[in-house]
Amino acid sequence: MAGFQLWRGAWVDGIVFGLLVIVLIVDNQTNGRIRLLKRPLTAPRWVILTITAALGVFLVVAPRHGWADLLGMVAVGITVLLLAWVPDPPGPKRPARAMRSSVLLWSGLSVGLCLWEAIAYILSTRSVAAVQEYPTVSILLDPFVESPIGRIIVVTLWLLGGLGLMRVWNRP
Repeated sequence: MAGFQLWRGAWVDGIVFGLLVIVLIVDNQTNGRIRLLKRPLTAPRWVILTITAALGVFLVVAPRHGWADLLGMVAVGITVLLLAWVPDPPGPKRPARAMRSSVLLWSGLSVGLCLWEAIAYILSTRSVAAVQEYPTVSILLDPFVESPIGRIIVVTLWLLGGLGLMRVWNRP
C-alpha cells in the first residue's frame, strides 16, 4: 500500500504507510518488544485519556486533509510512542492454530482492502464519471466523515480503538 500511495502521488500517505511497515518489521524482529526508551514512561491512564481527549477535539475541529489535520495525526503518533506504547512482558505462546487463523484473517482483510483501493483508483482515472462507478473506500466514507456528527463518531472510534490496542484500560 505504501508503494501504491507513492505511485499515485500521495506522498504523505505513502510515507505514513512506509513508516508503519518499518515499525511492524522492527516489532517482528524484536519479538514484539520495541524499546523506544531505556525505560518506558508508562503514563497513568488519566494522563493518556486527557491527552487523547484533547487530540480528539483537535482532530474533530481541524479541517480535513490539511496541515492541521496532519499535525494532529503526528501528535497522536508521538503521544502513543512516548506515553502509551509499553512492550508486552514475555508471556505464554499462543497456540499455532490461533496464530495461523489470526494471520490469515488479518492478512486477507488487509490485502482485500488494498486491492479494492488500487483497482478502484486505477479504474476511476478513466473519467470523472468513473469515480462514482468505481469508488474507493474514502470516497464512500467522505459524506459521512464530512458531517460534524460523522467526524465525531469516526475520530472517537479511531481513538478508542487505539486505546484498546494499547491496553490503556488495564493501567492504573
